[in-house]
Amino acid sequence: MKTEKVLSNILEKISINKEELTKIIKETKDILQILKKNKLNANVGGSLAKGTILRKTNQDVDIFIILRPEQIPNFEKIIAKTKLKYELVHGSRDYIKIKRENILFELIPVLKLNKKSKVDNVTDFSLIHVKYIKGVISKNKKLSDEIKLAKAFCHANNTYGAESYIGGFSGYALEVLVSYYGGFKKFLKNINKEQIIDPKKYFKNKSEVLRELNQSKLQSPIILIDPTYKYRNVCAGLTKETYELFTKKAKEFLKNPSEEFFKRKEFDLNNFLEKAKRDKLAVYRLNMKTNRQEGDIAGTKMKKLFKFLIRQLERKEQKVIYSEFIYNNGQEAEGYLAINSKELIEIVGPKPDMKDAVKEFKKVRKTTYLSKGFICAKEKVSIENIFISNNYTAESMGTGFDFKKV
Repeated sequence: MKTEKVLSNILEKISINKEELTKIIKETKDILQILKKNKLNANVGGSLAKGTILRKTNQDVDIFIILRPEQIPNFEKIIAKTKLKYELVHGSRDYIKIKRENILFELIPVLKLNKKSKVDNVTDFSLIHVKYIKGVISKNKKLSDEIKLAKAFCHANNTYGAESYIGGFSGYALEVLVSYYGGFKKFLKNINKEQIIDPKKYFKNKSEVLRELNQSKLQSPIILIDPTYKYRNVCAGLTKETYELFTKKAKEFLKNPSEEFFKRKEFDLNNFLEKAKRDKLAVYRLNMKTNRQEGDIAGTKMKKLFKFLIRQLERKEQKVIYSEFIYNNGQEAEGYLAINSKELIEIVGPKPDMKDAVKEFKKVRKTTYLSKGFICAKEKVSIENIFISNNYTAESMGTGFDFKKV
């Protein structure tokens, strides 16, 4: 009973009211009319079209424009003729952003698909996904609210978003999973029980899935076969780290339901520092910058650098006990590392009978000793020097960073 009360209260808080929805629909219709006057085949997608939109300060609306293959490269020129004020965004396929008050419209070019179409860009499935989810919800109206709860839960617990720097569930993945399990609670209870989920039963068994799907699509902790296209894993971008965080939060919520699980907790530096002080750890702040395009590309580049630096620290036995990566779009990010530092580490060298190798090992080390059948030496380690020595590698990754002990 407590769970139902919590979910009822949350649903009321996250559901968009009639006035807000009317405003979004009005602005959307205005843009659609302009596009259609310019003879463009435009269709609303995303959560607005599916009826799973949440209340947010800043809303986003997807509008898909169906084009012929030869028109795709000229998408900006096509939109420029409409006289709409826009911003071009580069990606695997360029798209357009239009800002109106607190609503961000994304105009996305897609190809019209048929059964014989060869699909190279997953964006082209978008309208098919809309049609599928709308069809599922039409048979079970309650699923709309259940999907909203799943999205709100994942967003609050940093597991929502298929961007590479997040590695979470996409909106479509949550829609398919909640529909498959028949509700939000059932989704939480059962998600960790299946490694392969095939809603349409396209494949006979697990072996056939593993044989038929591209190996690169099989690396995620769960494999969710797209009900609209059997050779696509909808959860291909889900990382082990994010999946484990999600299942942990799901288990905690089911054990002790609370509205707190739906409240996004921003990073608290004071708490981080207090915890590090209590555990006697050194804390460093990293400021990262990239010249790459803001969004998934920039965020992914900087997250990759952050993880790389952690690996370099741990290679020198500087154990990172906990860390925090913070990216809020743009071309900058920050990270915090709480490190169990070690000033002196052991370097294991060659065996004594490897004369030439021993000679080279001793050439760069003043004092050596024999330990467990190997020539060894002690090496002083500085966290600062580890960071400095990896500046060139960071630049080669398209990013730069500076650091400061906090």
